[in-house]
Amino acid sequence: MESAAQSRFRRALALTCLIIAGEAVFSLPFHLARFFRPTVLAVLGLTNTELGEAQAVYGVLAMLAYFPGGPLADRFSAHKLLAVALWMTGLGGFYFASFPGYRGMAWLFGYWGITTILLFWAALIRATRDWGGEEKQGRAYGILDGGRGLFAAVLASAAALLFQLVFPADELSVTPEQR
Repeated sequence: MESAAQSRFRRALALTCLIIAGEAVFSLPFHLARFFRPTVLAVLGLTNTELGEAQAVYGVLAMLAYFPGGPLADRFSAHKLLAVALWMTGLGGFYFASFPGYRGMAWLFGYWGITTILLFWAALIRATRDWGGEEKQGRAYGILDGGRGLFAAVLASAAALLFQLVFPADELSVTPEQR
C-alpha cells in the first residue's frame, strides 16, 4: 500500500511532468523560430513573410483544432493523447532538421497545429483538471501555468548563462578561427 508521502510525491511528479510537457511541446513551433529567427530564415532560405505565412497555417489549423480537441480528450485517455502528441510533435522536429523549403514549412506548421492543439492542449487541460479533482482545479491550473512560466524562465536563464560562457563578450574579439 502506498504511503501518504509516496502519494504526494507521485502527484507532484505527475504535475511536474505536465508542466514540462506543457512548455516543451511548443518549443518547436514557437520558440525556435522566435529566438533564432535570423538563423532559421538564412538556413531555410525563407523571407520573414514566408515564415509568417507558415506560422499563419499553424494558427488557422490550431484554431480549428480547439473545437474537436475537447471531445477527443473526453473520449480517449489524456495520458495516451499527451504521449502521442509529444512524439508526433518531436517527429516533426526531425523533418524540420531536414531544412524544408517554404511549402514544407507550411505543411510542417500545419502538422504542428494539429499535434499541439488537437491532440495535446485539451488533453493537458483534462489531465490537469483530473489532477486537481473536484475541489482543487483552480489551484491545479494556477500551478500548471505558473510552473510553465517558471520552467520557461529557468530555461531562458540557463541558455543566457551558457551563451555568456561560450561566446565572446563582443563581436570584435572573435577571431576568424572562432567563426
